[in-house]
Amino acid sequence: MLLNKVKALPRNFWFILLAALFAQLTLIWLGTAAGDPFGDVRYTYDAWVTNMIQGHNLLGINEPWVYPFIAEIPLWLAHFVWPADYMTGWFIVVVNVNMIMIAYLLGWGKAIERFKSAWFLIGCIFLCGPVAIGRFEVFSLALCVIAAVSYMTQPVSISMQFFNLATWIKVSPLAALASGFVITDQKIKFIRNLLIGTVVILLVGFLLGGNSSMFSFVGMQSGRGIQVESSIAILWLVQILFGIAGSKIVYDNNILTFQVTGAGVNEIASIMTLVQFGALGITLWLGFRAKKQGVDKNTLFAWMFLTSTLDLLVFNKVGSPQYELWLVGAAIVGLIAGTKNWKFVTYLTLITSGLSWLIFPIFYGDLLDGKPFGVGLLILRNLGVIAVLVYSNQQLIKLGKAKSVAA
Repeated sequence: MLLNKVKALPRNFWFILLAALFAQLTLIWLGTAAGDPFGDVRYTYDAWVTNMIQGHNLLGINEPWVYPFIAEIPLWLAHFVWPADYMTGWFIVVVNVNMIMIAYLLGWGKAIERFKSAWFLIGCIFLCGPVAIGRFEVFSLALCVIAAVSYMTQPVSISMQFFNLATWIKVSPLAALASGFVITDQKIKFIRNLLIGTVVILLVGFLLGGNSSMFSFVGMQSGRGIQVESSIAILWLVQILFGIAGSKIVYDNNILTFQVTGAGVNEIASIMTLVQFGALGITLWLGFRAKKQGVDKNTLFAWMFLTSTLDLLVFNKVGSPQYELWLVGAAIVGLIAGTKNWKFVTYLTLITSGLSWLIFPIFYGDLLDGKPFGVGLLILRNLGVIAVLVYSNQQLIKLGKAKSVAA
């Protein structure tokens, strides 16, 4: 019976899954053959699990951690799947999560019309390079894709719980929750459902022995400087490009990352969180204005989610290479929904994904040495992301201008 059901699935479904598997195995091969794009998994993630086992503590639960405690789940999954070698366990978990994500996107073979979205997703993951399967963003992206499909096919309350769970791994899906709040007509019910979901998550943490460390992630990165890959770092990267004295790239031993230094860095870094949420506030206002014009909910959600995500990305002090997956997770919503005027977003997301691989790890050494090609690649990638933000803002403004335009 089961075999007959499997045989009845479209050939395109199996072909797409095979391509997804091949793309990921290629990234694993390339990532382990040159450089060390899986360094976080090899050294940091493995060490976190080892230390928790030896210290009888749980990061983000009863021990301060830079991430919400839900991000512990993939750490432990990789350990239990293959205790003898953490990297192997990680790859097994990640590949399977991505395969499930793509199969769900295609409705387990029953929604093959979403094949363009699936190819886009596979393409972006591959173009981002090995880092796309070597960081926590793998899991938040998978939850966002599942949530996006659920948003189109099931009650909004279900999809928002997926987005809520994803937010407890990485902050970017917060954009979906904010967008969902704007488009819903039942705001009290919306908030109540999110509160219930959040309380359940927190209850699990407390039952595992949680204390104030469960909220340590909120402030642990507030005092950091400006990471070299962030969009705002362009201000100092241009100075490095033209050899202006005082601006350079340095390694911060406390945060364990490369940051820019130069005139005004500390001052700009201190206000970026306010700027970030100020931009998010503007997006929410544009969303409310468009909603008053009676804009289609799926269209409004797609543009709001994209714009809000880019607010959190472009105005972030951090800009790690894997953050490109934030954009991918938001861009695919418009493809799933069949949103008009989305081609620019699709193409530019593919281009910036490819540039992300060139930057890390291929020309990362040139970037850190301040060489023109490496620095220029990063500036170009970040300008591409900024261009998507500008474009999405323009679309939101148009949606709110007049009902005829929105239609």
